[in-house]
Amino acid sequence: MSRIYFQPLRILRALSALMTLGLFWAPGTAAAQACDSVPRATLALYDGSREGEVRNTRIYRFAEVVLNYLGQVVVYHDISRNAPPEVDPADVGLVLSWLDEPVAETDGFAGWLAQDGAFCNGGPRIVAFDDIEFWANLPPELSARAMGAMGIQTDGVIYAAGVSAAVSAKDEDLLDHEADFLIRPGDYRGVTALPAARPLLQIDAQGVSIALAVIGPAGGYVHGGALIEPGTQGRAAWIVDPFGFFEAVLQDSAVPKPDPTTLQGLRTFFVTVSSVGWLDVMPAEVFGEAQQLASEVLVERLIAPFEDLPITVAVLAGDLSPDLGGPAAERGRQAAIQALAAPNVEGAAQGFSDIRDWSFFAAYDPNREAEMLVAPEVAEEGQGALVSSAMQTLRDAFADTGASTFSRTPGAPRKYATAPFDLEQEVGGAVDQVNALSGGERPVGLYAWSGDARPFEAALEAAERTGIGSMGGGGGVMDAARPSVTGLWPLSAQVGRHRQINDALGGDTLYTDYWTSALYGFHGFRETLRRTEEPRRLRPFQLSFAARTMIHFETRRAVETFLELARSSDVAPIRASAHAAAVRGFLTARITAEGPGLWRIRDRGALQTLRLDRAKGRALDMAASEGVMGARRKGDSLYVALDPGTDAPLVALTDSDRPGGVVLGSAAPALLASRPVVESWSRSTCGVALELSGFAEGDVTLAAEPGAEYGIAISGVNDDRPRAMVASAAGVLAIRVPAAPGGLRGLSVKGGC
Repeated sequence: MSRIYFQPLRILRALSALMTLGLFWAPGTAAAQACDSVPRATLALYDGSREGEVRNTRIYRFAEVVLNYLGQVVVYHDISRNAPPEVDPADVGLVLSWLDEPVAETDGFAGWLAQDGAFCNGGPRIVAFDDIEFWANLPPELSARAMGAMGIQTDGVIYAAGVSAAVSAKDEDLLDHEADFLIRPGDYRGVTALPAARPLLQIDAQGVSIALAVIGPAGGYVHGGALIEPGTQGRAAWIVDPFGFFEAVLQDSAVPKPDPTTLQGLRTFFVTVSSVGWLDVMPAEVFGEAQQLASEVLVERLIAPFEDLPITVAVLAGDLSPDLGGPAAERGRQAAIQALAAPNVEGAAQGFSDIRDWSFFAAYDPNREAEMLVAPEVAEEGQGALVSSAMQTLRDAFADTGASTFSRTPGAPRKYATAPFDLEQEVGGAVDQVNALSGGERPVGLYAWSGDARPFEAALEAAERTGIGSMGGGGGVMDAARPSVTGLWPLSAQVGRHRQINDALGGDTLYTDYWTSALYGFHGFRETLRRTEEPRRLRPFQLSFAARTMIHFETRRAVETFLELARSSDVAPIRASAHAAAVRGFLTARITAEGPGLWRIRDRGALQTLRLDRAKGRALDMAASEGVMGARRKGDSLYVALDPGTDAPLVALTDSDRPGGVVLGSAAPALLASRPVVESWSRSTCGVALELSGFAEGDVTLAAEPGAEYGIAISGVNDDRPRAMVASAAGVLAIRVPAAPGGLRGLSVKGGC
């Protein structure tokens, strides 16, 4: 490996001068403005010439899920283009690089970073993962300021670390998080921590101390060898604690975090059913028994028995055309009509031709597709599950499926290719066809991305033109075999100027390797649910499976088990489109400080929850808040429920360690948790009035004056005859409210003042 030198004297002299003048990026730097809104954007720098698109980068794959949890919206910039980032500096609170090679040109980014007056609150915090030469190659003043923010300096020398190298300092709180740090013999850049920094990891080699992880005054640095342990079979693990590291860098635990995992104090729950296998035939259990399609089993054994839970069912328009789906198409169509007629079902469109490889159609060439479909089958090693054994398994299910290309070419980029690809037919046209199944009475609520779920920019734009949300891709797993948070994907993916909303969790295909491994493996999903709830709620409870899962007893029983679990768990059942809308609200929300412990929330869309971390001594002040329903504690976090009818709520916090997390300020109750969805909320001096929706009865739990008596009236039950109810000694009212499927149920709770 060649040695690279950084012009150390130039950098060290500039660093020394700037340390003397106190000009590091940090809160209080005079050059930057004090902005109204909290800068929530993390500018992620990547090298597109080496990493390709955003979804291939290590920041997206590993770091963004952590930053999302901490309330950050990650915006990507390809520094290989040597152009300034297309993001307002006032929105950026953190700049993060994760590079493994130098980038030659830095002028475009340097010019953007030099706009001191355009940044907020002292300028962005700076974090460098792995290679730091990009930062060293900036103009001397910018380079020194960035290094100072990270808390490091370099002598520009490369040192060889062999078997004699040893760990000389390690912060046990932030290292050896999911995997232990081990010194890897090789070349290490001479980096040391500045006096004002917090060194996390240091090794000694050749008589020199080398810093591998540092938290600086306004940023941080982690060497590549202290970041991720690659593991085997893609089972990576964090060496440094990414949550603790970024929390220490951002220093914003007092700022509320928009949180799309929670609604009304409860973890959200939703179901997504993919169209894959809609026309698959379930083997007869008894000789001579009529065979059922997977979609027919879905309606009979799942949708009807679980009518108390909302279920989002995706339909592939092409499956329902006899010219494409074959003899089973009409039965599949009738199953779709029955499914979409159920009150608890939200319809979704999953396209027309079942795209499996979206990138193939980004620059579509019909001749290339035709050649692929007539070419002899060749099983190429390393083509992935969708092109090899899993696609072979799918092909076996299509005994008589008309125009399915998978029966001839398992690696085909889409299922139906009898006509050239048409993006409008694939997106807007498919939505119209699925809408027609209900006569327009039950409009489609979601577009579900099929196949690899990596739509190109024009496809996302087409989905936006439909006026409904879209979702798919991402997800992930975090179980006993794959226990790392690296198994999870971010909330969304930046694709050009658009955003793809990801699934929250992976489903049956991940646990059964596309039905090629043990089918009982889907029961392992329970462990992912546990690990993404404790010690921190990282994800909602999304149960995701394909129609094909219905034809196998093992996977069908797993689905039934998890639906029964949802019935008995503390969750808020919602439609999948509501989760997608909440994530969009996460991306757009603006948070403004209006005083100590006072936060105004704007542009949040359908996002209804804020989370305060490290809040054991803090509580929600209902009297000083506006447009807020209540709050609930989970561990040392406080989840604040916003009024869905208020555009710009004001969240007021006060010092209190009350177990419920709410200081009432009057006799009127506040919300702790609600399983039914609160559609409207009104709080007066003495009581509250709510309108609720849902498909099953559920508890509305309120914080109230301990031992106080309240009059409870429920519409359609005891409208004119409120029943008396006394709050517990802990100040809790738990009210069971019956369901009003397809409508609203009113609840009135009045105190005696």
